[in-house]
Amino acid sequence: MGLKYLPFLLVLFCFSKTYAQDSTKETVKDTISLSEENTQKIIEFGKLIETAIHDSDPDKFVSYLNKTIFFDRVFSDYPNVDREDNFVRGFLIGMSQALTSFPSEIITEIENGAYYDFISYRYDDEAQTYYALFRLYSSETGMNYHDYRVIKNNDELQFSDMYVYLTGEHFTNTIGRMMSYSIPESKLLGNSKSTLNSESKDLFKAVLLNNNGDYEKAFEIMDGLKSELSKEKFLLIFKSLIASQLDETKYLKSLEDLITTFPDDQTIALNKIDYHIFKEEYFEAIQVVNQLQNETEDDFLNFMKAGIAFEDNNYDLALNLYKYTIENYPDFFEGQAGYLSTLVMMKNYSDASKYLETLVAEGYEKQSLIDYVEEEDEFGGNILDGFTKSDEFKSWKAAKD
Repeated sequence: MGLKYLPFLLVLFCFSKTYAQDSTKETVKDTISLSEENTQKIIEFGKLIETAIHDSDPDKFVSYLNKTIFFDRVFSDYPNVDREDNFVRGFLIGMSQALTSFPSEIITEIENGAYYDFISYRYDDEAQTYYALFRLYSSETGMNYHDYRVIKNNDELQFSDMYVYLTGEHFTNTIGRMMSYSIPESKLLGNSKSTLNSESKDLFKAVLLNNNGDYEKAFEIMDGLKSELSKEKFLLIFKSLIASQLDETKYLKSLEDLITTFPDDQTIALNKIDYHIFKEEYFEAIQVVNQLQNETEDDFLNFMKAGIAFEDNNYDLALNLYKYTIENYPDFFEGQAGYLSTLVMMKNYSDASKYLETLVAEGYEKQSLIDYVEEEDEFGGNILDGFTKSDEFKSWKAAKD
């Protein structure tokens, strides 16, 4: 597997559509004990990773990854693979490049307005180690979580794996899956059996087409898969990602296929949220967000619930949730914008104009806020249009600071 497949892996890291925890691999126990001392070290470790990303230092980030244990976990399900085989070595080089490129992708996301924050930790009794949870949020791609599995190496903490909420599995599982699709079966099993399912080649064609922006052809291939591949959760998720680039009908159908195939699977929560929103089942959508919030203990998800309540015209609930967001995340303008929009939809123009005054007092430029309120979207519409025509807005706009 060469570098041409790297964009697919990086998309899986950064694009947000699902969440949850799968069972950790039983072949490796990290044996970090639960203690106050180790908990404090985990908190410090999470802050180190966060700092490396925010300081745009990908090399520092990669230094916290133990690649030896990482690839041992990849191969734990394939004990007969010859790692010195040229085909296998080529695959490993590509995967190593993907791991190295990962922090650079996150850094680019942040430069484009995304957020990447260490939000919590937990202790996993089965794995006998800690996990450090990070939230990736972008207004363009939505929400994703990365849960870093921590190990101790010569008294220094590193991470050996990462649970990616998008795929609903650890990244080592994902790489093992990609390896099983791309490496001949004889090399995986250590014998002379025939090579893998021919549809795996079609899968990689779809990957390449997706990477090149040809979503129609990529989706056509994914929709035509008939073997056991077509029912794998990982690939149903990938199919929904492609469909989301096309049209609402294909996307909704892809979500239905995923949810129908895995009706009780907790790892597709964000897919279910999208599905319920498209179906205007807002109560059900918020219920699923509540499940995600219980899982992650992330109060930032109140912002997501506020947006759902807004879509449901439940403006009282939306206003309260946006208020919580701006009080707890004061530098997050999307929360402030949601609060303003909710006041406008409630036709509370007086409070809306007063809130604009508050934003100016907090450091926002008045002209930038005027431009924001008066700006039309790509279709020539503006949900704040009623406010822009109001006496309250006109008075605020005309007033000298």
